[in-house]
Amino acid sequence: MPRKYTLKFLQNSLKILLLPVLFIAISCIYTFTGGYPSHLRKVYIMHVKNRSTRQDLTLTIENLFIQNLEKDGRLSITSRDKAGLIIIPVIEDIKKTPTEFTENGEITVYSITTKAIIKTLVKKDSSYFLKDTVFIGKGIYKVTDENENAGIERSINDLVNNFLSRLFEVRI
Repeated sequence: MPRKYTLKFLQNSLKILLLPVLFIAISCIYTFTGGYPSHLRKVYIMHVKNRSTRQDLTLTIENLFIQNLEKDGRLSITSRDKAGLIIIPVIEDIKKTPTEFTENGEITVYSITTKAIIKTLVKKDSSYFLKDTVFIGKGIYKVTDENENAGIERSINDLVNNFLSRLFEVRI
């Protein structure tokens, strides 16, 4: 008789211990999917409009924007006709600011700040998911080790990460 009681006790204890684990697992799955509609995960990215004074960077910015979205993996880039969400990025400004100097006053570090307005349009009803939302990306580079492109790349990476964070926090 004590054996059955012990076995039953162990079974009940195991159930009690597994409930929190199951709850955590379900919560994690919900967090990773975020309740974000699957049809909005298929996106088309319009060509980047560049209103900054750095027109020479338009193609670089567009390529970095796409690469970062692909690397993140939560969105699938597709053709316009298959997309559920259209992303419309507009670069408003790119600033290069010296941030560190030697004792002689020579610049050693620059900060690159990229400001963009990104709209996301839901294709099926032409409504805006995010409308005229401003995003800022920041990156730095050391003059001694790197060139301006490294700072721009970091700035665009930061901008795309900020965009994705905002996109996936929007409640539907």
